[in-house]
Amino acid sequence: MSNAPIDKLKEWSKQGHRNVLGDSLVMLAAERPEMCTVTADLTPTARLTGFRDTYPDRFFDVGIAEQNMIDFTAGLAVEGVLPYAVGLAAIVPMRPAEQMRVTLGYMNLNAKVVCIEAGVRFGPLGNTHYAMDDIAVVRAIPNFTVISPSDPLQIYKTIFAIADHDGPVYVRLTGGPGFPVMYPEDFDFQIGKAIEYKEGSDVAFISTGSMLGAAVEAANTLEGKGISTRVVDMHTIKPIDTDMLDKVFAENKLVVTVEEHTPIGGLGAAVAEYKTGFENTPKQVMASLGDKFQKLGDYAFLLKENGLTAAGLANLAEANF
Repeated sequence: MSNAPIDKLKEWSKQGHRNVLGDSLVMLAAERPEMCTVTADLTPTARLTGFRDTYPDRFFDVGIAEQNMIDFTAGLAVEGVLPYAVGLAAIVPMRPAEQMRVTLGYMNLNAKVVCIEAGVRFGPLGNTHYAMDDIAVVRAIPNFTVISPSDPLQIYKTIFAIADHDGPVYVRLTGGPGFPVMYPEDFDFQIGKAIEYKEGSDVAFISTGSMLGAAVEAANTLEGKGISTRVVDMHTIKPIDTDMLDKVFAENKLVVTVEEHTPIGGLGAAVAEYKTGFENTPKQVMASLGDKFQKLGDYAFLLKENGLTAAGLANLAEANF
């Protein structure tokens, strides 16, 4: 890996995941001439103007037509192109779910769908713009891989890694301007292989997406109270890393899954589904957005309302330990 992304980490952290995505796609296109980008009226919003201007013959904006975007992406994949479809997580995959199931999943095409602003960072725009169920939608589609990277460098590495992964992939991006750099140096990233960010034998936080920062901070709080706390970065939700889950189930006393998503069909559900095959496993609690529509408010308010802060996670773990 070149030094370019390392040099940009502070800038990317300050700007948020959209800029990471836009820059990473331009970098990838320089190495993969078969790659192109498709979007549905998100050219400036998803920071794709740089890609459009650098590779105008490899960029397609289909307008506000997400279902057409997925079908167009499928057609490109059939012709041997490596398409990256960029959408808004609150709209894609829910609106074009049938197209994703039939043209990408059923056909098992080598196409990538990357969605910005997953979770509730769109705050004042309200529930129409909150992506709280996108993991659940795509997890139900056979052949799809689902990834939620945790920080700027992991987003970059995800964009490159999925180019070498054969089959349909859904990437959900969380973390607005100021989201923390959790990996300041290069690290080994493998699709389907979780990262043990911190060791611990009592509580285990299993986190996905930009919730990793809050989970690590909560773990440090618990450590100060004598509670040994492991933190797992479960960036790939499907297929989930069962080897890591086996280790957690064998060594920890409480499992806390952490996600900016409904508890139905997301990371917590994936962990719970795997747990059903065991007779004796530790208790699991889910920190999530809950099974509800949200109040209106800014991002920090909504995270606090749902207990998705370091203090909220520490309190939840301590109350159940």
